[in-house]
Amino acid sequence: MKKTNAFWKLVFLALALTLFFALSTLLIIYLQLSPKQTHFLEEILYQNIYYILAIITIVPVAAWVIFEICYTRFYLPLRKIPTETSVIYKSNPAHRIELQGNRDVQDLVVSINEFAEIYENINAHIAEEIGAARDETEKERNLLASIMAELPVGLIICNINGRILLFNSLAKMQFSNRKQQQRTEYFLGLGRSIFHIIDKSLITHALEEIEERLNRGKKRVASYFITQIDEDLPILVETIPVLDQERLITGFILSLQDISSTIQRYESIHKSVTHYGQTIKRHILAIENLAGQAQGLTAEERRSIAELIDTLQQSYKHASESILEAAFEPMPLTKLELEKFLFIVQKTAGYEKNIRLNIAITCRGQRILGDIYSFTAALVFLFEKLSRITSQDEFDLQATVLNKEVNFDISWHNNPVNCSEIEKLMGESVISLTMLGYILKQNKATLQTFPAGDQGCSQLRLTAKAELALPFPAKRRSPVIAGSRPEYYDFNLFKTDGEAQDLYDYDLKSLTYSVIDTETTGLDPTGDEIIAIGAVRIVKNRIVHEDSFEQLVNPGRDIPFESYKIHGIDASMVADQPDIVTVLPDFQRFISETVILGHDVAFDMKMLGMKEESTGVVFANPVLDTLLLSAMLHPIHKQHDIESIAKRLGVKIIGRHTALGDAVAAAEIFLKLIPILQSKGINTLKEAIEASKRTYFLRLRY
Repeated sequence: MKKTNAFWKLVFLALALTLFFALSTLLIIYLQLSPKQTHFLEEILYQNIYYILAIITIVPVAAWVIFEICYTRFYLPLRKIPTETSVIYKSNPAHRIELQGNRDVQDLVVSINEFAEIYENINAHIAEEIGAARDETEKERNLLASIMAELPVGLIICNINGRILLFNSLAKMQFSNRKQQQRTEYFLGLGRSIFHIIDKSLITHALEEIEERLNRGKKRVASYFITQIDEDLPILVETIPVLDQERLITGFILSLQDISSTIQRYESIHKSVTHYGQTIKRHILAIENLAGQAQGLTAEERRSIAELIDTLQQSYKHASESILEAAFEPMPLTKLELEKFLFIVQKTAGYEKNIRLNIAITCRGQRILGDIYSFTAALVFLFEKLSRITSQDEFDLQATVLNKEVNFDISWHNNPVNCSEIEKLMGESVISLTMLGYILKQNKATLQTFPAGDQGCSQLRLTAKAELALPFPAKRRSPVIAGSRPEYYDFNLFKTDGEAQDLYDYDLKSLTYSVIDTETTGLDPTGDEIIAIGAVRIVKNRIVHEDSFEQLVNPGRDIPFESYKIHGIDASMVADQPDIVTVLPDFQRFISETVILGHDVAFDMKMLGMKEESTGVVFANPVLDTLLLSAMLHPIHKQHDIESIAKRLGVKIIGRHTALGDAVAAAEIFLKLIPILQSKGINTLKEAIEASKRTYFLRLRY
């Protein structure tokens, strides 16, 4: 039974006890009467039976009316006052109590509302004072944000667990220009994991290298690696650590630089130089033919022509090498553990290309200089092409160290090939990074073939630089010391509770939520379809409006007019939109690793759950419902629809009955409910879920 019925429980108990004692007393008196007195009493009752029946009927009704008046004018208002008051001083200072009751209750309500007026004015004054005090800080923050937004490189700042704390507009743009269906930008948002969009092993390797340099007392410790966004955008990533006062890594900054134009410029120059060289060779061949056919030339003249041709060839070779060297921009390299690097190559070649590598290492503990992503891609590409040329799926690879260089000797047992076929591979593109020759040049590596007479080539050598064989071509940046920044930088963002903590034990304010809502063709999950999905994220107790999801969905059926009158979505608006099979995987990526939140979210989850079989998308996130939370916190109120709660808590709903508009409203309502939840001792996600189960609204099933 609800708490609001406690009054009636007490009333019925009091009436039952009173009736019991009254009947018991009358029974005792009746049993002590003589037969004559009993007969006389029965005669009196019989003669006044109608009056007695009237009293039996009227008295309970009168008692009920009296108790109802007492309940509505005394008890119920007193029950509502604490609830309404908590709304005022915890969530909405502009809220005012509107209750009907006796004069004493009305006087109390007037007094509370007068204090509420004072409280609201004080709050407004304090907010105004704080706002004025922060004006100068806000100017500096806005200046910082503007500068960061316009930097020529993309920046992403993460805590030590890889959670994104800050990013600029260029980084967003780099991850938003997607050609493929799976939209990676859904993972670029506050509180998300950077490892969803950049391979975790690359960042982990960079942090390990940084940690090593820090332990050696180095001042410039930044690490670099190359990766790709999709298959069309190679980027150079500089990893800069953020250190606390004890010089422990508390986060890191990723500086993203698009190097596609650099690669394209080199490829264009390489193509032009190669074309020019082929033209010179044709002209030289023509001169040689003419000289051979010419009559009357002396031996001296023929020797002079041969020397001229040789000079021309040498001049072209020197000029082409100089031009390509000038067009080449070296990238910073990192130290790669040889055994770990070869294991990655072996694993990638086996899993992705079905090529077996028999690896022998004679120099264990050695490290090489290179970029782990591009160098691995180059070696796997080389084995893939060798497999196609030689029709072999098994190769031997032996690593040895000689003169500060690491030699990778690659061999196979059958089907030797012409060396020129292998040399042609240098001009082919490795996925979409660039030519194999360019990648090897970037990694300070060379490729050499070993012809075996007329039988062709069955062995080649890839030579890389051993650790510290060459100085790094770019200056490494120093780490960022968190304590060295001005106070208006919120470095509390770098503090984390640890990844091992159970999500259900996190404080409600520290969690990341995806607040969702759907619009549908009707209210029957078994027959109706989703026509719009909206979601917005809450990160660190604030709504991130820029990090939102809004998508119309083609339901593949008609939209009833009754539904159209509610949400305003007609068939023409969804005709060209993707279907639910296309939309749900994107939506799942958007809400991954968050708590799902919504108003009457059981309906939305049922609609999504009905699509599990057809889409293969399962939503296993923890779920919170503002409807249940409101009903649990304010059981004295009967109305817990989104409009009633919003009015009570001072939330303005913009875009009612649009998926994103309702999601934003639910998000604002939840933030208003958190202080009230905490005042009730409900601080964690687990406690909030358990408390939600104590409301009768949980009986709703869809």
